[in-house]
Amino acid sequence: MKVVETKYGIQITKPWNNEMYDHNDKVAELMKAELLIKLELAKETEDEELLRNVAKIIQPAGYGSGYEFEDIYNDAIRELEMVENYWLNEEYPYGVSKGIVPSVELEFIGY
Repeated sequence: MKVVETKYGIQITKPWNNEMYDHNDKVAELMKAELLIKLELAKETEDEELLRNVAKIIQPAGYGSGYEFEDIYNDAIRELEMVENYWLNEEYPYGVSKGIVPSVELEFIGY
């Protein structure tokens, strides 16, 4: 196992070690919690633009004009449970840069 660097007190190795996987799962849970908060806010305020923006972070295909608010919301909730860490690593920072979601205190490691 080759140690590349240390971050958050965790040795970053190739191949990945269990500590890295555990850390990244924790980061993903933080991001998912923030995404869920935004989905709930969009539902409460009936803000379709916010809903579509948050859903796009979760699911890359997006939703065209034929989708109803409830369909987008329900699909985004389902997809949120299954979204992969690598996808959040790519898309969540974009959401932060656009002001859609807040940043979280940790970053993924090893990517």
